[in-house]
Amino acid sequence: MDLYFTQVPIWLSILFAITFFCIPPLLIANTVKKVCDEFGLANGSSIRKNILVFYWCYFIIVAFISLAGIFSINTLPPRIIIITVLPLFLFYQFYITKRIWFKTLFSYIKLEQLIYIHIFRLVGVFFFFLNYYEVLPRLFTNIGGIGDILSAALIFPVIYALKSNKIFAKPLVWIWNCIGTLDIVSVLITAIYITKVSLENDKAGVLEFGSFPFSWIPAFAPATIIFLHLLVFKKLVEKQKTQE
Repeated sequence: MDLYFTQVPIWLSILFAITFFCIPPLLIANTVKKVCDEFGLANGSSIRKNILVFYWCYFIIVAFISLAGIFSINTLPPRIIIITVLPLFLFYQFYITKRIWFKTLFSYIKLEQLIYIHIFRLVGVFFFFLNYYEVLPRLFTNIGGIGDILSAALIFPVIYALKSNKIFAKPLVWIWNCIGTLDIVSVLITAIYITKVSLENDKAGVLEFGSFPFSWIPAFAPATIIFLHLLVFKKLVEKQKTQE
């Protein structure tokens, strides 16, 4: 049986795999634990453990599917969107948000804590590595890589404004959240567009994101990022209502 590994050098694959397997899940899990500790909420350690177990099991399942080549065939829409992105987002939206622990946590978590999780989008730098090794189109690299890095970099002035109680802090959060949301939506649209063109011209397109370990990016990032942005929007609306 052929295994569908990435075409880039092994050192880059290992660097990415370690970075992505550890950093995003730990950012989310540790943020949850920190909020629980700050406000004396119960079961913080247990929730943190469950989050890590869930994401790491999810990554392992995605790894097996991508190694089997399921995602390495151009289809419209891309298989990885149907098999991972949509189910993960629906899981967040219709299961996680209904849990009592989540509702309690969301009522206590600060805007800056929600926003800081997006620092993991600095992994957008790997888009440029993939383009350098000619396995990812320039268009997709620019939209995905630049957008993610910009969204991650902008969290620092946004968090500073919030912590300093600047008068422009809330409008700045609205602007940042819109930019970050548009970025990830544009990445999905571009991926579908490039796949369509690739099918018409018998090209690879963005198939590199269907191979292991880079399949973890589309399997995790779009659904998680959109969900986090929706939470920020919800938090902003709630704060605005309480101030009226």
